[in-house]
Amino acid sequence: MDKRMMNIVWGSLIVLVGVLLLLITTDVIEIEINTAWVFGGLFFFGFLIFLGLYFSMHRKQFWPLIPGITFLGLCLLILSDEIGIRDHIGAGFFILFIGLSFLAVFLLHKEHWWAIIPAGTVASVSMVIFFGDMVGVGAMFLGMGLTFLALYYVLLNRPEEKHWWPLIPGGILGFMGLVFLFFDEVQFGKYIMPIALIIIGTIFIIKHLKETG
Repeated sequence: MDKRMMNIVWGSLIVLVGVLLLLITTDVIEIEINTAWVFGGLFFFGFLIFLGLYFSMHRKQFWPLIPGITFLGLCLLILSDEIGIRDHIGAGFFILFIGLSFLAVFLLHKEHWWAIIPAGTVASVSMVIFFGDMVGVGAMFLGMGLTFLALYYVLLNRPEEKHWWPLIPGGILGFMGLVFLFFDEVQFGKYIMPIALIIIGTIFIIKHLKETG
C-alpha cells in the first residue's frame, strides 16, 4: 500500500470515529459508555494513526514516533483506574512513555544520537513518581547520570563525533544520585553539602593561586 492510499485509509477511519462519536453524544445512538474507555480508546487510536503514518513514510521520518508513543502512555494514564493501576503509578508510566518515545527515535534512527538525552532525563523523572521521597530523587539523578554516560559511550563508538563533555554532567548527576540514595535528608544537609562546598571552594582557591603564581 503506497503513501497516498495509506493516508486515505487513515483519514476514512478518523471520519468514521468522528461520526460515531457525534451520533453517541447527540443521543442518536443510545448506549451507555465509560468515559475513561472512550478517551483511552481515542488516544490508543491516535497511537495507531501515528504508527501508521511512520510506516507510510517508509520509516524515513522519526517525528511520528514521539506523539505516537506519548499517546500510548496517555492512554495508559487515562485507563489506570479501570485496569487497576494506582493514579500516581499511571502518571509515572505516562512520563516514562514520553522518554521511551525518544528512545525509540534513537534505536530506529541511530544518527539522531541527541535523542538519548531527552529519553534518559525524562524517563528518569518518572522515578520520583514511582518511588517518591529521597529514593525517587536519588533514582532520578542516578538515571540522568547514566543517561550522559550512555551518551558518552555512544559517541565513543562514532569516530567522527568524539566528545568527552557527557562525562561531566554524567559524573555530577550520578554522584548526586548516590548521595540521595545512601544518605537521608539530615545527613545530606549536615555532612554532604558542607563537605562538597569545602571541596569546591578549595579547588577554586588552588586554581586561583596557581594562576597568580
